[in-house]
Amino acid sequence: MLTDIIVHMDRGAGCTARLMAAIDLASRHAARLKGLYVITHPHYASSSSYLSDFAQVREFFINATSKAGIEAEWLLVDWSTVGTPLAEIVTSHSHYADTILVGQPTQLHSRRTSLEFHERLILGAGRPIVVFPASSDIFQFGERILVAWKAGRESVRAVNDALPFLQTAADSSIVAMVTNRDDQAREEQTMALLQQQLARHRVKAATETIVIQNGSMAETLLEQARQKKADLIVVGGFSYKSNRAPVLSPFTQELLVKTPVPLLISH
Repeated sequence: MLTDIIVHMDRGAGCTARLMAAIDLASRHAARLKGLYVITHPHYASSSSYLSDFAQVREFFINATSKAGIEAEWLLVDWSTVGTPLAEIVTSHSHYADTILVGQPTQLHSRRTSLEFHERLILGAGRPIVVFPASSDIFQFGERILVAWKAGRESVRAVNDALPFLQTAADSSIVAMVTNRDDQAREEQTMALLQQQLARHRVKAATETIVIQNGSMAETLLEQARQKKADLIVVGGFSYKSNRAPVLSPFTQELLVKTPVPLLISH
């Protein structure tokens, strides 16, 4: 079971749905919910010009959590050091929670999306991150879960971090996406072992392998989520090193930008 949940609050698209889904999640797990609102200072300015922005968000959080009858805490972080990235601040708080809900990457303009915040958070948090769609009317999630599986550290970590969600889900599916028959046989063997291990945690999950014919791996996974009516996708945060610094893989980046349902990512 989850005991401590953080929801990142801001004035961006999807914040209302994200909060309501976080409240529902906290209620189902009898968990404490923290509403984290961070004020960063990208340049020198008076704090008063920033503090006025959060009043409505704070009131909304307090009213909604009080009405739901859950244990909640409003956490305002006014980070006075100029130039400190938002991801660094949120990451430091995520270390002391079971999971954290954040919004989807924001689109800077028609052809570019900023992934810096999510990349830093996913790679540094050490906790499962639930990325909530920006344009969403989903107010609860985790009833129908789709797990993306590829035998290895990232998928193993993601499944383990998702156990509290899997144990309370009504339906769970595990899918492995491969490009050839040899890989298909290997992944089917590993998923059989995974099924056995999950059963010991009181999780029953169907398994399936898909040989990709057309489209990207991310598109294939999202199509599976649509077909199975999944309301949560679980995936390992695959990364690679670039100039000695780890960055998220193209597969993970594409999922972040395109997912229409909540996405649980662990690294």
